[in-house]
Amino acid sequence: MSRVVAIDEYTIPYRVPDVHRVLLDTGHYALWWPAPFRFRAESSPAKIGARVEVRLGRWMRWVATVREIRVERIDLDIGEGTWAGTAHFGLREVFEGTAVLYRMDVAPQPLWLRLALQRIDARARQTRRLKPVFVALASRLEETGAERVPEPTGPNT
Repeated sequence: MSRVVAIDEYTIPYRVPDVHRVLLDTGHYALWWPAPFRFRAESSPAKIGARVEVRLGRWMRWVATVREIRVERIDLDIGEGTWAGTAHFGLREVFEGTAVLYRMDVAPQPLWLRLALQRIDARARQTRRLKPVFVALASRLEETGAERVPEPTGPNT
């Protein structure tokens, strides 16, 4: 497998600006991002050019560099380690709150990882790892006092 392209989306009951703020607060990722991910951020909140070192367990490490920040999107360049490519968070307002999309398009760099990916479904593994991240993001928003979007109600309630 030469590239891994994975797209995951999850809806959380908070508004886009609040989600955007927490995603850019890279200095506090360690407070809410579940293990086995570990982070070290140069600055927080992240700005264009900010770098975040990401570790996934003992063997995987890379640097995510913020390339572009828009209200509805945060673009990242991935490199200097296990992976090289791009990733982004997309944010879209929906009736229930915010649809948070994470898309990565990366190539494994070390030979051992290229060989391992011949036997592993990297997209499925990414999806399994990201679901707890989205749940933890919603919990972090609650902890920061962000206003929860009210539950949708139908005409017969």
